Amino acid sequence: MLVENIKEALQNLAGNKMRSLLTMLGIIIGITAVITITTIGTSIKSTLNATFNSLGGNAITAYVEAIYPESEEDWAGWEYPEMKKEDYLTQEMLDELQSTYPDEVAGMIFTAEAGQGQIYESSDRYANVYVQGVTENELEFRRLKLLRGRNLTKEDILKKKSVCLISDMMAANYFKGKNPIGEQIIFNREDGYAYNFTVIGEYEYSAAVFGRQDTSIPEKDRLTYLYIPVSTAVEMSGEEITGYDYVNILLQNGADSELAKSEIDTFFEEKYADNPKWHVETYSSASEMGMINTVINIVTVAISFIAAISLVVGGVGVMNIMLVSITERTKEIGIRKALGAKNKAIQQQFLIESTVLCMIGGTIGILFGILLGILLGKVAMMFINSYYSDYANLIVFNVHPSGLAIVLSVGFSMIIGIFFGSYPAKKAAQMEVIDALRYE
Repeated sequence: MLVENIKEALQNLAGNKMRSLLTMLGIIIGITAVITITTIGTSIKSTLNATFNSLGGNAITAYVEAIYPESEEDWAGWEYPEMKKEDYLTQEMLDELQSTYPDEVAGMIFTAEAGQGQIYESSDRYANVYVQGVTENELEFRRLKLLRGRNLTKEDILKKKSVCLISDMMAANYFKGKNPIGEQIIFNREDGYAYNFTVIGEYEYSAAVFGRQDTSIPEKDRLTYLYIPVSTAVEMSGEEITGYDYVNILLQNGADSELAKSEIDTFFEEKYADNPKWHVETYSSASEMGMINTVINIVTVAISFIAAISLVVGGVGVMNIMLVSITERTKEIGIRKALGAKNKAIQQQFLIESTVLCMIGGTIGILFGILLGILLGKVAMMFINSYYSDYANLIVFNVHPSGLAIVLSVGFSMIIGIFFGSYPAKKAAQMEVIDALRYE
């Protein structure tokens, strides 16, 4: 019986194509707006999360912080404590952290500044560089691409080797197209000291990471980073590594940042349990992404709700056309009743017809909404490529129609069909046989 009613409903709608299309228009526009908005919201959230993780968002910063007084009375005589050797984060402590949580912690990132200067060979062969000591995870953390050669290793750091990574910009201008791997360079620091390094790798300069270069400065005069082992940089500064007051902890791909942060907090709480003046604070930028996602969700739901108001207008249109349809088919209703059709069957027939009408409109609206969301995504990416080309390769662009919104739209279309079709269907069912048969 249900299948027959659906077939009949489709035949009736096909018999009045233009009227049916105009009636569905309100439903189509409303559903299209909702799906488009939710697709944009979901895509923005997905793109932000993916881009954030690709740019080092999967890292937690841990830093040694003084324990501040909890009461106003204690603040009166309190002075900021001086850090002693035992207050710092030690390499042994960090190695233990990584070995304790190997599924979460991928490595540690430290930096040490070694100064600015020039690598000089002749008046037409030189390079301005800023030397920075880093760990073997720096390229991964910064999402910098290694073009040739090798990366720094733990052995380079442990043995304080005089090796370096240079940018492709420096390689092009200083080595003039020659393969720089294995070449010796002399770094002349601004304070007059000179240091020899062996080039072991070349990385791709990224304007998104280091910032856009001043185009008014000739390319050969532009400053780029030269990476060396962090231990070598510390030695160049004349200091001795006793520990660290902060560290960036790189997480494994796919690791739960909240769980990792909780485990790292617990680890350091145990290590500093007997320290009355210092403790370790941790910060995860993923928590900010959680707040951003929440805001995007709220805005998306709010705008979708406003867009869904048009569905009510569409529902009124459905009710109106069903009343017209019932008036046109009054004699048909009378004949069916005369042949023994019950009120329930008549009501069900028109209720199914209004529901099918809304379902078709909803389906068309969903398809239009998905296509429009994808189209807007393509336009956005074209805009980024045109005006922000330096950053385009770092953006992990995802267009994701919201599955939940699609399911809810289908359900909402059915509800509209049932709600706004109930009154016309009931009116048709309550029609008197004699009056219906006499209707002209």
